[in-house]
Amino acid sequence: MKKIHINSAVKTAILIVLFSFTSCQDWLTVVPETELIKDKFWKKTEDVNSALGAAYNALRNASLESLIWGELRADLVIISGSNFSDYAKIAGSDISPSNDAIDWKDYYQAINLANTLMYFDDEVAALDETFTPAMQQAIEAEALFIRSMAYFYLVRVWKDVPLVTQASISDTSDLYLAKSPEHVVLGQVVQDLLQAREIAYKLEFQGTSYFYGRANYYSITALLADVYLWMEQYQNSIDACDVIINSGLFSLELNENWFDLYYPGNSANEAICEIQYDDNLEQQENPIYNNLVPLDGRQPQAQMDWQNINLIMDQEDLRRYNGAGGLWKYVGKDQLGIIPRTFSERDANWIFYRFAEIQLIKAEACIELDRFSEANDLISETMLRAGAPFIEQTDKDLLREMLLNERGREFLFEGRRWFDMLRAAKRNQFENKQLIIDMILSGADIKQQAILRTRVYDTLSYYLPVQERELIFNQNLVQNPFYDR
Repeated sequence: MKKIHINSAVKTAILIVLFSFTSCQDWLTVVPETELIKDKFWKKTEDVNSALGAAYNALRNASLESLIWGELRADLVIISGSNFSDYAKIAGSDISPSNDAIDWKDYYQAINLANTLMYFDDEVAALDETFTPAMQQAIEAEALFIRSMAYFYLVRVWKDVPLVTQASISDTSDLYLAKSPEHVVLGQVVQDLLQAREIAYKLEFQGTSYFYGRANYYSITALLADVYLWMEQYQNSIDACDVIINSGLFSLELNENWFDLYYPGNSANEAICEIQYDDNLEQQENPIYNNLVPLDGRQPQAQMDWQNINLIMDQEDLRRYNGAGGLWKYVGKDQLGIIPRTFSERDANWIFYRFAEIQLIKAEACIELDRFSEANDLISETMLRAGAPFIEQTDKDLLREMLLNERGREFLFEGRRWFDMLRAAKRNQFENKQLIIDMILSGADIKQQAILRTRVYDTLSYYLPVQERELIFNQNLVQNPFYDR
């Protein structure tokens, strides 16, 4: 199977399979099945590949907002500027359902494309003998991964969301679904990932960009480990991590070449799954370069919050990039913070998972199961690689703090920090919500702090509201209760 590029075939697939999402409001809507779809599409293997490419393209269309949601309300990155003023309001705890930035459309587009593919691929299997059962299963595994990844972002940002598992391909499709509770959505995600892992490619295409850029057995397992961690199923999370760790296929990049993770990407040792970009292919540019971290001399609209970073990162830590900070992962070509990318290199991959995260996911789960020695060993590896001083901890609370700080350093500006802090805060029915409270209050001015102090004790305030126009379009949706008060 050839590597899927987001090219004219994929654009054709988007037009034929979906025609269009006719407005921002009708995020579940696709044009009902037409004679054009019947007669011209879903006839051969290439049609399925094009549709799968469109699903990946929809997921990566959400990459910029995924990065932003993972950093915006946290404490290590400041996002501002005219292009991100709506996001800046959210960062300042001015959160309104009428804010245009609060939009889940891109995630649901990816979900519906995945659902559509899994609905129609049986027709192709019946018509094209080259579309083998093994190929069909592997592609459906990728579709399940895409759907699961989209839902994992949705529940972490909005908590309870509509659960859509059927393609919207006819007039009888239910476009007005109510929200499902978070645990129901995640239950579906786990079920999908377990199914996907059984039918996915495993070692096929190893060492190629296909292996890193499209979901396989190991990337599916990585997502499963992360979901289990969020659900506080710690032994299940460890078991999933061990599948990857014990495979012998992955390891941390060595100190002298670990920046290969970011430039050129697809690290031979550490990469597990990343959305691919290639500036040489029809200008496939990572959208962060439009305004967030431009390479054309304009001021970046994302900045490192050095006051907070300095609280967790020592001066000798190599991940400071000599003061360039996390932005350097996208604008630089070396780990010394010296050589910048050129304007034709706006194609940094969007990293979903790499081996360092698997180790730190396992470390976090080990802490919660009181396996402190294992956790120390795992955390020390990424710290020592970066030249950071490591002191073994045996107190559970101190280990938790060390783990959070190390994740903050290792994944600085990779869209992890808010989700990390929220996961730690919500553990054991939000027994540690003071983590979020302190973080939000520390980022507010003195006048705001007095107003926010009572609000932030409501844990539903840690999730975004449903966009106002979605409530108008779908009368079965209800608002996050915090924003109805």
